[in-house]
Amino acid sequence: MDPGKAGLVICLTLFIVIGINAAIYASIRRGNTVGQIELLRKAAKRARNPWEDEDEALKELSKRVSELRKDGYDEAHDRDFSNDE
Repeated sequence: MDPGKAGLVICLTLFIVIGINAAIYASIRRGNTVGQIELLRKAAKRARNPWEDEDEALKELSKRVSELRKDGYDEAHDRDFSNDE
């Protein structure tokens, strides 16, 4: 790797880390720790499972489809109605 690019990557990484630490320090000094902690918890939860909302919606859809199939509704029933043109 080019030494200039490596230095740039190191500087950007240090800038990001120092910036995050400064933001955390400033929020602690202001006394808004509860809000910041809650925000960090939500971010960590979202990072662990970024598609949680979509997964829940798909589970609900799957549950409703299985209930419809259990009640006797299937694609053949749907095709009978679509041919009534």
